[in-house]
Amino acid sequence: RRMAFHEKSSWVVLVVSVPVLLIYALLVVPQLLSVPVTEITWVPPMAFAIVGFVFANVLGNIVAAMSNPAEVEQGDLRDRQINQYGVRVGSWLIVAASTVAMVLAMVSAPYFWIGNALFVGGMAASLTSAIAKIAAYRGTFQPW
Repeated sequence: RRMAFHEKSSWVVLVVSVPVLLIYALLVVPQLLSVPVTEITWVPPMAFAIVGFVFANVLGNIVAAMSNPAEVEQGDLRDRQINQYGVRVGSWLIVAASTVAMVLAMVSAPYFWIGNALFVGGMAASLTSAIAKIAAYRGTFQPW
């Protein structure tokens, strides 16, 4: 069976998210274990991770589109329903991360924790959404 472009796009998110998160963790976690939170260098690695995630996703989608340019615009009702489903599945993590970040700000937590709550929550939402979409494409999808 041929993969729809939208399914390929979800695979790109999945394949890109994991190494981005691992690289970020490798750059930041050792500092967390050895220096005070207020002295951790986290902004440049996070900025690099975000830009790298976006760039790699754009590049991955270009490659996926080049593999069969005609299918890029061929989304049908099922593709739209699966996309909406994936967005709904991932959205709760954005809400949770935003709530955690808000609470952290209310208690004057260090910026490190606030920024990382939002970053990790956003990346987790992207991963969860991509996994849900892939599962929907691969299994029996019920568009309730």
